[in-house]
Amino acid sequence: MSDTASAYSPSPPPSVGTNGLTASSPSPPPLISPSVRRINELLATPEPSNGTAGVPSRAASTSSDGEFDLSAFLGGLMAKRVDGKSFSVDPALNAKPRALKSARKESKVENVQDASAQKPVEFHGPLEEDLKVLTSTLMQIVKEHELEKGPESERTVTLIEAFLAASRNYHATGSDEDFKTLTKIARQVHEPTDFLEIGRTFSELLTLGEIAERQHRIRRWRAYRRGESTLHFKQTISDAFEELLNAGLTPTQIRSTITDQMVNLTLTAHPTQATRKTLLGKYYNIAQLLARRDESLLTPDEYSELLESLEREIFAIWRSNTVRRKRPTPNDEARTGLEVVETVLWKAVPQFARSLDAALEAMGTEALDPDVCPVRIGTWIGGDRDGNPFVTHKVTRDVVNFARWRAAALYFQEADALLFDLSVMRSTPEFRKWVTEEVVPSIQVPDKKHSEATLGGMATVGINSYFAADNHSFGQEEPYRVVLAWVRERLRITERYYNEIVSTHVVPLPPPGLVTKVADIWDPLKRCYDSLCASGSALIAKGRLLDVLRRLTVFGLTLVKLDIRQESTEHTEALDAITRYIGLGPDSYKSWSEKDRVDWLVQELQSRRPLVPETWPEKDGEEVSDMTKEVIKTFRTLGQIGREALNVYVISMAQTSSDILAVYLLQKTFGVREPLHVCPLFETKADLENSLATMQALYSLPWYKKQIKGNQEIMLGYSDSAKDAGRLASVWSLWVAQESLMELSNQNGVRLQLFHGRGGTVGRGGGPQHLAILSQPPGTINGRMRITIQGEIIDTHFGGGLLGTAVQTLERYTNAVLIATMRPVAAPKPTWRAMFSELSEASCDAYRKIVFQNPQFVEYLRAATPNPELGMLNIGSRPSKRRAGGIETLRAIPWIFSWNQTRFQIPVWLGIGTALENAIEKGKLPLLLEMYDQWPFFKSTMALVQMVLAKCDIRIAEYYEHRLVPDNLLPIGVELRKQFMLTRDTVLTVSSQHEMLERDPVVRRAIEARVPFMDPINLLQAELLHRIRKANETPTDGKASDDILLNDSLIVTIQGISKGMGNTG
Repeated sequence: MSDTASAYSPSPPPSVGTNGLTASSPSPPPLISPSVRRINELLATPEPSNGTAGVPSRAASTSSDGEFDLSAFLGGLMAKRVDGKSFSVDPALNAKPRALKSARKESKVENVQDASAQKPVEFHGPLEEDLKVLTSTLMQIVKEHELEKGPESERTVTLIEAFLAASRNYHATGSDEDFKTLTKIARQVHEPTDFLEIGRTFSELLTLGEIAERQHRIRRWRAYRRGESTLHFKQTISDAFEELLNAGLTPTQIRSTITDQMVNLTLTAHPTQATRKTLLGKYYNIAQLLARRDESLLTPDEYSELLESLEREIFAIWRSNTVRRKRPTPNDEARTGLEVVETVLWKAVPQFARSLDAALEAMGTEALDPDVCPVRIGTWIGGDRDGNPFVTHKVTRDVVNFARWRAAALYFQEADALLFDLSVMRSTPEFRKWVTEEVVPSIQVPDKKHSEATLGGMATVGINSYFAADNHSFGQEEPYRVVLAWVRERLRITERYYNEIVSTHVVPLPPPGLVTKVADIWDPLKRCYDSLCASGSALIAKGRLLDVLRRLTVFGLTLVKLDIRQESTEHTEALDAITRYIGLGPDSYKSWSEKDRVDWLVQELQSRRPLVPETWPEKDGEEVSDMTKEVIKTFRTLGQIGREALNVYVISMAQTSSDILAVYLLQKTFGVREPLHVCPLFETKADLENSLATMQALYSLPWYKKQIKGNQEIMLGYSDSAKDAGRLASVWSLWVAQESLMELSNQNGVRLQLFHGRGGTVGRGGGPQHLAILSQPPGTINGRMRITIQGEIIDTHFGGGLLGTAVQTLERYTNAVLIATMRPVAAPKPTWRAMFSELSEASCDAYRKIVFQNPQFVEYLRAATPNPELGMLNIGSRPSKRRAGGIETLRAIPWIFSWNQTRFQIPVWLGIGTALENAIEKGKLPLLLEMYDQWPFFKSTMALVQMVLAKCDIRIAEYYEHRLVPDNLLPIGVELRKQFMLTRDTVLTVSSQHEMLERDPVVRRAIEARVPFMDPINLLQAELLHRIRKANETPTDGKASDDILLNDSLIVTIQGISKGMGNTG
């Protein structure tokens, strides 16, 4: 590590010669060719003339003593003009204080004039306009904010301008000199307030750019559906139907398949959402305003008002604190997850279902029945206690009660609206008879015959209360209103009941009329629906009423079904305590062999006698640990909650059949009368390879086969397997495990549903899901799929303030699963399988050689990345480690997060270059090219690696190393950069491309738009880490306020880089 200002000079990458490859150039090319680098006219890049057109003279920015002169650099830069435009982001940046408001006014007028012209939906244009509005607005606000502080703060704006201009230059030329200029500017930042303001500026630029990109994707999606644009991938429901029809499948077959199809998207609380909830709401508002900009009928006044609203939101963001001061609780996380369901998915699901119905009818078949929708929403939030001691049985109970309260409130609103919508008088005789003979008497029973309940300090309520004043609120001529008034009253009682529980944590006696199961609401509403359809009012029935029935189908009474997750060792500890208590021989459960465990578990599962007294371990359980008592309390709580609110019990680190049987016995012992299905989670490479033997042992047990009733769910862990063995070995282990488990299940007459534990990043199984689903092993989807939606990916898929984003997500998953089910990919050739297996082993060996076998690697990780500082973010309730130890105990999220921050991302690509080089040297390049061309799984694997490589920047990673890593660890960095170049070259060779993302313009555009803002914030973060760590090593009597500012600045850079990279962990 170095402290001298002139010490850093980017080292030339190593030359890597490979058979069939050209040796790497001495300096890596820019991320993307400058010829296509035109995202935003605010950062317009001049075509280089002699390599340096538009770049100020070096002499102009270097003082007589050789030190970098910031003012001279910026002055020379601003003197240059390109196509008549200043290098500045916005005219307001260059304005003098008195001219600032005038510049802002001119900018607004220009934006209004731009909006008046109709423009086609093209690939870049509308995105450029959105970026222009957002970035210019932000920079105006930054300028104003700094001017309020006085003349001394002008240096901050100068540094921001210099960063922007130098970054633009660097990405125009890709030269070492221009990168070195960027590093010199970073070293000019000294004041803690400058770190914070500059970091916030680039963080917000990246966030606003991400919002604009997301809105543009929706814009082009909608244009495609109108026939006004083309998409790189066709992923709508109509596209899927068209492809299947062209393949010779019939409309009846397609409808039958999608009727039976089920995609379960499971929200998790994994700590990868780095943005505060306070700010997320403002970003959602900005997204909505951008969507409004596309409305062609806005008047100039309306458009000007829209711009003012945008400015207001951005100004509020700038004046808000972006730093979390405390870690969220599991209850906080649960409420955030449910908010996504309430505000987005509640509207998106019916809209998605209507799109599906329209596509079916256009194909000549009937729409789906009201009780059919091929998506479900689940959650782990409040149920995932694996490694998180803060998720207790009380938290799980509270989360379910909160969900029931919010669901009742939402259904009450819908029933209230339906009460006034369905003023229809005509109905079937059967319906009218049911209303007269069953509904009306249940409403009009005398108050003295109908008991009521008092809810805490609330007024007395009961099923009669609404009708007490007038038992004939609606006449018999409006039968639907009679039913809906009855339903609405039951929902009001239910909402107040759970509201009281949530507020006081006291559970009163259930009042009469309380809704306890979906059928309480479904049955009367479905009778209304059937009567309307049969009596000539189907058009009305298929409006709001159908939407509510669909919501009941998808969301139930808790909005989401909750999974419970716990690590297998905790169940082992509980059973060990039980066997010690009941005195089974000299040894207890933990010391038994696997055979002895299974034999005993099956025996007890079949026994009718209680295993322990109901009062244990509260009584006579002095030797039982607190953790084991908590495990037992959790099972008792599950029995009290009831099956309708719960989904499955997931066992992390599942390794043996006894791990699964143990959970069934604990459910039986502690009062879960309707036991949850148990879902083993196979995570590490070894566990994946052993999963077949584990399930084979279970399927051979008659008790188990009877218990599961022909259905089994198995979860596959992408994160830990990748951390354990590297990306290539992980995906191959997962592929083989899926094939084997599906074949075994089919042989045993069991319908297997695979649950994919994917994270947001490629390193944790993330990436474009449509391609990933279509690349799964043939026959492993079969119309059923579960997948986790984690952390910031919840926002990407369902949030963002854009309803279209959520609908697009639901369509994309449904499209891919339908095609994968009805047109599965062909089985790979034996030669392809053998080649991938060989690549897997070679890449795993190369990966582990560095990550696990080098004793200094953990030290390098903690020095070269912000890994030790990630805890400052307070982005999740769960600790970052399962227990003390090295890489193997570090959770996958901080492992990935750390390398994302430095833009090195070694968990994705490390080892792949060595494996490919070995194969190429053996003359296997033609085979690799054939695999890439004909095998979707291999192609998608290479495509995802290539996407990650395109986001990497080894100059940035090397600068972190230069500033932070001790000399004795530098050889590790040299080897990693060598491996990076090798992987880059071999992946390009195998994919027959000359530069990254040559055939993926959408992702390429997204990266191009972000990269100019990324480098300054990365360099700033490296400087902050250097300064903070140096201060911690040698404490001084400096200002505590400075320390807080520096720590806050670091958090801001972490948030900004997360947005720029598109994810955290």
